[in-house]
Amino acid sequence: MNLQQIQEHFLTMFDSVGIVSTKDYLESCKLHQKSVPNVEYPTLVVVGLHYPKRIIPSTNTYLLPSFYTFGSDYHLVLRKRMSEVMSKIPYDYIALVDNHPHDERIAASLSGIGFFGKNQLIIHPRYGSYQFLGMLFINIPFTQPLRSINTDSCGDCHICIDACPPKALSEQGYNVDRCISNFNQSKQVLSDSQIKQNHLLFGCDICQLVCPKNPKVSLHVHPEFNLSGKEQVAIEDLFTLSAREFERTYSNMAYLWKGKTILMRNALTLLLRQKNVSYNTMIETSLQQDYPLWYKKTATSILSLLQEIANQ
Repeated sequence: MNLQQIQEHFLTMFDSVGIVSTKDYLESCKLHQKSVPNVEYPTLVVVGLHYPKRIIPSTNTYLLPSFYTFGSDYHLVLRKRMSEVMSKIPYDYIALVDNHPHDERIAASLSGIGFFGKNQLIIHPRYGSYQFLGMLFINIPFTQPLRSINTDSCGDCHICIDACPPKALSEQGYNVDRCISNFNQSKQVLSDSQIKQNHLLFGCDICQLVCPKNPKVSLHVHPEFNLSGKEQVAIEDLFTLSAREFERTYSNMAYLWKGKTILMRNALTLLLRQKNVSYNTMIETSLQQDYPLWYKKTATSILSLLQEIANQ
């Protein structure tokens, strides 16, 4: 089996595929001063799977995460599809999705799947940044380049930079500590400015929603990403279900990977944004329970503000 045939196999399960040599990838990581583990398998396959843009509004009883978490957990979806393709390819491999020490964006840009945008995402010529990425190192000799040439770029566009509330994006690069999607997935006390900036239960979406490179209408929906009904998270469930009960109720959702307490803390910021005081008693009860200090400090601060609103 040659690399062309391998690429064709992957294109039966993925929307985009690029193949580069592991050596070129590792050298590029060094040039970008990215420290990644050495890999002996000589061929790197990068795959992309499109996900649709779907906006569902929050309510006074249900809150919403980023739309990239809608449908089945993409980590599981990509791994399953990778495994199905590799069951037909007689070579050892290492499959990676999201949580690993390698750099998917360097690999994807090298493979021609897309270019590295100012929003820090890989932008595909058809799917924009609405793609999940996966990497496979395969123990097959790399014989010829199978990447498309991508000459597109953001040019002088800076819409995402202007739209980013905490100014995490700039022409000079990216300040990860300011990024909403970063701090609302981190186990930390939220500052007053972070509390005001947060607008989703998990993730952000702003730099994707404003990007003119993204399709205005969803091109297609893979069956795994059909809406399950668990995209909307009941506020009451966050504060009344145990961690185990919550994970069972909302199983197979990508927003679960950081745990329920992260979602509870982020929910507090949204209740404050809504001036929704209906859950004040539940928040008070949570402060008496065994939650980490970073949650309790944020909850105490927000509850005080919600109580002021309730007393007006």
